[in-house]
Amino acid sequence: MQKKITETTGSYGLGMPPGRKLLRVSSGQYAGRLVAIMQTSSGEIKYSYADRPYTSWSSLTVIATAAADQPCDCVMDNDGHIHVVYSENSTEYLVTRKLTFSGGTWSVGSKVTVYNGYPSRYPSLAIETGGKLWVSWTRIDGGVRYAHAKSSTDGGATWGSGPSDSGDALTAGASSAYSKVLVGPNDIHVVYTNGGLNLSIRSQPIAGGNWTGEYNIATGTTFDQHFDAAISSDGSLGVVFDHGQLKYREHNGVSWGSVVTLDSDGGDFPQLLFSDGVPAIVYLSSLASDQVLVKCTTRATGSFSSPAVLDERAKQFDSVTLYDASAASYADLTNAAGSSSTADIYHPNSSVLIKDSGDIIYLGMDQRFRYVKFLLSTAGSGGTVVYSYWDGSNWKAFTPTGGSFNLDSTDKNLLLWDDYVSMPGDWQKKLVNGQTRFWLKIEVDSAFTTGPIGSQITAASDLQAFIVRR
Repeated sequence: MQKKITETTGSYGLGMPPGRKLLRVSSGQYAGRLVAIMQTSSGEIKYSYADRPYTSWSSLTVIATAAADQPCDCVMDNDGHIHVVYSENSTEYLVTRKLTFSGGTWSVGSKVTVYNGYPSRYPSLAIETGGKLWVSWTRIDGGVRYAHAKSSTDGGATWGSGPSDSGDALTAGASSAYSKVLVGPNDIHVVYTNGGLNLSIRSQPIAGGNWTGEYNIATGTTFDQHFDAAISSDGSLGVVFDHGQLKYREHNGVSWGSVVTLDSDGGDFPQLLFSDGVPAIVYLSSLASDQVLVKCTTRATGSFSSPAVLDERAKQFDSVTLYDASAASYADLTNAAGSSSTADIYHPNSSVLIKDSGDIIYLGMDQRFRYVKFLLSTAGSGGTVVYSYWDGSNWKAFTPTGGSFNLDSTDKNLLLWDDYVSMPGDWQKKLVNGQTRFWLKIEVDSAFTTGPIGSQITAASDLQAFIVRR
């Protein structure tokens, strides 16, 4: 399922990789209800919810109207109440709001200030089994960033000794700092970057006590917000991070294991979750210009699997076939369409993609898809095309949500339908040139003066961020 909920103009609509934005009610009459928290613009944070099969989402409800254009974070307790932490837009003070769950809906509470001493950004929230809340964040003093942590024992009504209390400083200050707070079986952990030079952890017993000294999980340069951490049911703590390459390291409760390389090409927005003790990492992988794949790797067999595309509907096409009407011939250009080589997608008879009336581009997948990325070395001119899909009996013409693109520019992100839910239910597979696929048919309606030539055509969109429920 993929359903478009809203559009956002916020710089961090889904926050950062270590954060949470998709929550699920765990028990009771509304068990399974999903809640999505999002920053829809600079200033506004809103939520929407849905029940299985999650194809119909509620109207957006405002949580905050004075939020800075910075990442926020949230957590849900066992009773379905949600705590949201964010920075205010004028002061950049760190504040929270509690969304109280009752009768299947959430009511937004008053703002509570966590810290009002210095500008604060990049918060991370966690909750103990007993309800104690923890927040870690970045305090900014001039050009220096410090990672801090603070707690609330009364459900978020007060934090530490009050708003002027900066909590515990975990770092000595550097040019950057990003953090994530986690609750383990016996300890509170904060995993953080410091100045881009290391990825580190400090811990404190849940029963009380001091923070441990800093332990460097990884060292080097260019560490940033693209990391995540999670704790398994047996207490193992895993950390995934992008450091030129996508890597993973795990603490088994006794000691840290070695660093494992997951993807030598790196990965953005990595997110880690454990399922029955097995770590799974989902992340964004760059395919080519403005084209990003969602990939996944798991350690189900003792070692991590080769990264695989998670969404088979948003990748290179399974088939790209050109039909030249004058020669009544097909040409398979699947490999050329998936590569980044320049000017290699054309029919051998015409030396262009399409040109004359009846010429066709067939784009095929084993599953229905909703998007096409066109990179052309030569844009077409003077012609028009018709888009259609096979409904089981006929080719059914339609106008893409993004407009009827006539291959007249060299770079085009074409949205066929808003989301997977909006794709036509009568779209059926059809046999074309020996391949049975879900086909998008692009046929010349009026001839081109200049026929287009392609460099790359895929169904991979320019994803910037995504959030996995974990």
